[in-house]
Amino acid sequence: MQYRGFSQAELEQEYSPSSMIGGDLTPYLAAYESLSTEARDRLSVQEHLAYGEGPAQVLDFFPAPGRGAPLHVFIHGGYWQALSQRESAMMAPSVIETEQSFATLNYTLAPMARLDQMVDECRQALLWLASQAEALGFDPSRVTLSGHSAGAHLAAMVMANSSGALARSGLRIRDVILISGVYDLEPISLTSANEPLKLSPVEIHDLSPILQVPRPGPRYRVTVAENDTSEFIRQSRDYAERLRKSGHAVSFDLQRGTHHFDIILHAATFAANGAV
Repeated sequence: MQYRGFSQAELEQEYSPSSMIGGDLTPYLAAYESLSTEARDRLSVQEHLAYGEGPAQVLDFFPAPGRGAPLHVFIHGGYWQALSQRESAMMAPSVIETEQSFATLNYTLAPMARLDQMVDECRQALLWLASQAEALGFDPSRVTLSGHSAGAHLAAMVMANSSGALARSGLRIRDVILISGVYDLEPISLTSANEPLKLSPVEIHDLSPILQVPRPGPRYRVTVAENDTSEFIRQSRDYAERLRKSGHAVSFDLQRGTHHFDIILHAATFAANGAV
């Protein structure tokens, strides 16, 4: 089965980001883990805060010095089937340096959870953070939401279907940073990445951000690595344009000299103004 004229082998390569780095993720996964451990050793952190009843429904919170700081929330990637908040705190020091508190979310992975459950868990985590803003000491009216790869997809879907609930909770997301994300699930359903997801036609439609655009409100930065595959770059560009045509304040940038796995090792990636 073909998509946009790709053969099956070409489509698999386009949706395998590791194809751009020779296929070996080991050095980057090791860097995520070691830098996240270093961040926990250096910074104040509250770990494994439960936002729900499930074992994976936890987050780690790094407070900024003093009370009332803005909050930056990050949703990790891993193609909806790998990683956790434990390996996803490497950006905490640079975020704290900008006088923001930082939270990194965990969620249940495939095949233990379907994609709509993951979206719901991320929404639930944000609502829990809203309810705990006073106790944790951050300002719920100044929140940035970011996500990488599958996490960018989840962040985009939370904004598409939960912005009203978040606003009613008192959580105001002012900036959304989407990093090397997936915004159209149709090609994912045609590759081996779909094996643990088992996406249905209804899920492909209802959970594709390109088809479920949020209401205008926050500023969006859609950013992607220069050395991502052509399809990851196209999806990011197309989604940014879809947001723009829908009346959103949005910027798009291609981060020079980066690839899918090291883009989140650069502090500038997490700047809402796109200063890279």
